[in-house]
Amino acid sequence: MSNLKSSNGTTLFQSKSRTLFLCLVFSAILFVFAVQIEWVPHLNYFSSTNDDTPDSFKQEHDTPSPSTPPSLSSPSSPLTPPSPSSPSSPTKDQPLQLNGNQEHNPFLTMFPPRPPMDQERFLAYIPHSGFHNQLITLENALRLAAMLNRTLLLPPLHMSHKRQALVWKVPPVLFQQWADRNRTNVGYCRDHNPLLLPAPTRKQLRGMTEQQRRELAECTFYHQWTMAPWTYFYDIPKILTGVIGIGGQTEPIRVFSRPNMSLTWLEEHLQVKDPSTEIYYFNDTNRYEYRIADDSETDTNDTVSGWSGRYSHTIPLSSLLTRPERILHFGSLFATDRVEARSPKHRALKSYISHNMDLWNQDILDATKLAEQQIEEWRITTKRSAPGFLGAHLRTADGIFERLIPTNLGRIIAWLQEMTNLDQKMVNNEKRHSILRKRQDPLAKMLQSNKYTRPTMNRKSMVKREDPSEAPTFLERCIDAPAESPLVFLSTDVHRPRQDPALTELLDQFPCTMFLSDFEASLQVLEKIQNPFDGVYMLPYMIALMDANLAAKGRHFKGTERSTFSAYIMNHLWPSYHPEEPESAVSALR
Repeated sequence: MSNLKSSNGTTLFQSKSRTLFLCLVFSAILFVFAVQIEWVPHLNYFSSTNDDTPDSFKQEHDTPSPSTPPSLSSPSSPLTPPSPSSPSSPTKDQPLQLNGNQEHNPFLTMFPPRPPMDQERFLAYIPHSGFHNQLITLENALRLAAMLNRTLLLPPLHMSHKRQALVWKVPPVLFQQWADRNRTNVGYCRDHNPLLLPAPTRKQLRGMTEQQRRELAECTFYHQWTMAPWTYFYDIPKILTGVIGIGGQTEPIRVFSRPNMSLTWLEEHLQVKDPSTEIYYFNDTNRYEYRIADDSETDTNDTVSGWSGRYSHTIPLSSLLTRPERILHFGSLFATDRVEARSPKHRALKSYISHNMDLWNQDILDATKLAEQQIEEWRITTKRSAPGFLGAHLRTADGIFERLIPTNLGRIIAWLQEMTNLDQKMVNNEKRHSILRKRQDPLAKMLQSNKYTRPTMNRKSMVKREDPSEAPTFLERCIDAPAESPLVFLSTDVHRPRQDPALTELLDQFPCTMFLSDFEASLQVLEKIQNPFDGVYMLPYMIALMDANLAAKGRHFKGTERSTFSAYIMNHLWPSYHPEEPESAVSALR
């Protein structure tokens, strides 16, 4: 009898086990099926090694063609697909700001490959220089594409350390610089980043084998640059569709993703049969070879003859409108005055694109929000009398900016002194009005008659430095500063701003000056983000935008003359955050 019970119990257990096993298998099948529906198109898109490999982050060596004068070669190298174990951004339950790009993987292009349409005509250019110079060039290209009713071949955004920047050169050399940005035979560098390790000493270098030195150089270069689609930072689709009705535009601006800058890629994907008749090149012989004249509503001769300055010659817009080639390929389109906007409709188009280049990278928006919250806490803790904070930018690197450090710093200090005086007058006026109100308020008189002692706080005990040899922290400087000393956020390329002697005068006069390095929580949001296609950390390329974005949140802003970074804050970011404020709240770059 006991054996029968045991047998029945075993059978029942086995039956339940089989049922549970079948349920698990069925769940696993559903999960795999769901994952394939959601992700397989993207994984196929970015990991295939055949001709269908998306060119979003692939670099190719082209076979030189006699019919394409500037063409240079670059090896084919699809990047390693994303690793599931290395997420591209820190996990977070809910964004701090809800106006960013949350529904789209920012590293994936929002303009997937497509065949060219019948009779579609294109406009192309070669990007170069740093981030903000590339942004200026993109705005020029978008305007020119709209003015010519052509589809813009949209290149990727190239980000790099200063030593690996794409410096302007004549087209063949600039094309070669782009060709050098490839991941051919260096996949091993993905998980080996020499930039995170101490630099080897001369003795260590001498002890390395030739192969070790080569690998060190290759992996150092590997992690000093990366690429991403422009939609990683900006809401480009909004600009393309929202332009209807601006300056007489009747249809959206068209773009065609050009993730690979080689001319072979261009010919293959645009189905060019005869480059000599289908592509017209504007080859630069100097950085400012040509300027495009807006003669749409003005006599051509008057428009062109009135120009002077750094450009070698001018190209009337009307001549570009009549060119029959399918593809107009420019070299450089950089410079704020490169594409003239003289007519009212083209001025409206320029203003629209400039003011709608909205930053929507969710991580940068969240990091900025954290910094704003920290600033408000500091404002209350240090009992500042003025609301908010003032924003400023000081550029010190590179030739002319290095020579002008005393001048530009002096301008910022003078501006801060002026703003402090204005704030003090405003505070004094508010105090006078407050006193008058209290005199008329019977409750205030009753409170004044009571003997009440406010509890005191030892504010010096709130800030302690572990290492007395270090420079004073923000709170150590600001905690006992006069209440009228304003909170200032200084965006700057100075490496260690609190230790740099050049900023001593500024910090002495305005001890409540903040730098990006003061916001550890914000930097932690950005420091773990990696480009999933090459494993490169994005922090060095996101810091500048975070810096600019926070400076633009200041109630007033002062920039550095001739700096495109300052111009970006003044013309793009600050107006979008302060739409009701007068233009005088942003100090001219003089």
